[in-house]
Amino acid sequence: MNEGGAEEAVIPAEEPAKVVKRQKWLFWAISFLIIGIAFVLLWSYVPSFRSRFEEIPQTFYYFLAAGFVFAMIDGAIGMSYGVTSTTFSLSMGIPPASASTAVHLSEILSNGIAGVMHYRMGNVNMKLFKMLVIPGIIGSMTGAYLLSSLEHYSRYTKPVVSLYTLILGCVILRKALNIAARKTTNSKKITNIRGLGLFGGFVDAVGGGGWGSIVLSSLIAGGRHARFSLGAVKLSRFFVAFMSSLTFVTVLKGLHWEAIGGLVLGSAVASPIAARVANKISAKSIMLAVGVIVILVSLKSIGGFLLAFM
Repeated sequence: MNEGGAEEAVIPAEEPAKVVKRQKWLFWAISFLIIGIAFVLLWSYVPSFRSRFEEIPQTFYYFLAAGFVFAMIDGAIGMSYGVTSTTFSLSMGIPPASASTAVHLSEILSNGIAGVMHYRMGNVNMKLFKMLVIPGIIGSMTGAYLLSSLEHYSRYTKPVVSLYTLILGCVILRKALNIAARKTTNSKKITNIRGLGLFGGFVDAVGGGGWGSIVLSSLIAGGRHARFSLGAVKLSRFFVAFMSSLTFVTVLKGLHWEAIGGLVLGSAVASPIAARVANKISAKSIMLAVGVIVILVSLKSIGGFLLAFM
């Protein structure tokens, strides 16, 4: 009771975590608003600033948007970035070897960011990571050198890999939906991790993508935990992409930097967002998404290969 006899209202204090979270959102909102206003003013009143942007090829912005979308999907479920980015690059007239180069260069930064995010959130199985990374590097460097020498080679590897991933996608969906006639009690985890990393790295470099589809699909289908496998695959992907990119840049001439720049920037912005999304999705949801995307991408690749011979 106060001096006037009126009862004072008791206002519960907000939790410190909620206050900090609200302050962060407010800080970022104000920051983006200031950046937006500054950009509009410079664009409107500084001709030299506008001319700099007008000199950038229009295809850069296409690759920027594509890199963001594909990295969001890949960061959330651990696959499909290479396949979708390569397909998009080829449709834009980028040669196969140059397309694979652009994809792998863009994956260095995006997968580095995503790998660190997954590691900080406890999503990385370090033992699994160590078994994948060295064979993956060896396979990717070998594949990158081969593709640089024989650009047409990827045309013949994609149908075989697509058939393999199609089968794995069906297995994953069956596990996720739990539609098996009876539960198996003697299922064993996949053991040949190093061989899987070697094969995945090679096919990924030759075909412009497939590390996530092959390695993550095989791990999950073989009984490995979806989230921890995702973290290990994303972190090892950074080293695989770095070494294959180094091989591509050393061997190839005349790279398409507008494609590389767009994919790098777009995927880098999306990577930390996608990693947080993945941490909030259940293992079953990840498996469902992985299965559906692998099946759709595999069928599209197989269908395109068959139509080319009809």
